[in-house]
Amino acid sequence: MATTRAAQPIVAAGSDQLQADIAAALGTRTTLPPYDEVLRLIDTLKGHLVPLIDQAKEHVDEHRPGDGVWRQAIAGAEFQLRAGPSNGLVSAAHRLQGLARCVLHFHRHLPHDVAGGGE
Repeated sequence: MATTRAAQPIVAAGSDQLQADIAAALGTRTTLPPYDEVLRLIDTLKGHLVPLIDQAKEHVDEHRPGDGVWRQAIAGAEFQLRAGPSNGLVSAAHRLQGLARCVLHFHRHLPHDVAGGGE
């Protein structure tokens, strides 16, 4: 099974780069991107997701300690981080899309001051 390289450093969660990475992962295509590109995007999105998960945990502990929906979202995102891309291009592309959806979810639902998109 192929493994991904170390995650790239995170850029500010509200940045144009984060939006570009999500768009690249979720973009409609008639053909799948090359496997190397999928692996690169997986690494990049994992780099975005790690600090968002940490920020979500802090937010939940401080403001929503009994909120099971948030805890379930965090657990799902942690699963996405642990799961490998798989050997097949289609499976790796599905993993990439799952990661992109997690990043997008936290980016949209965390308060902007928590998700790095503050003033």
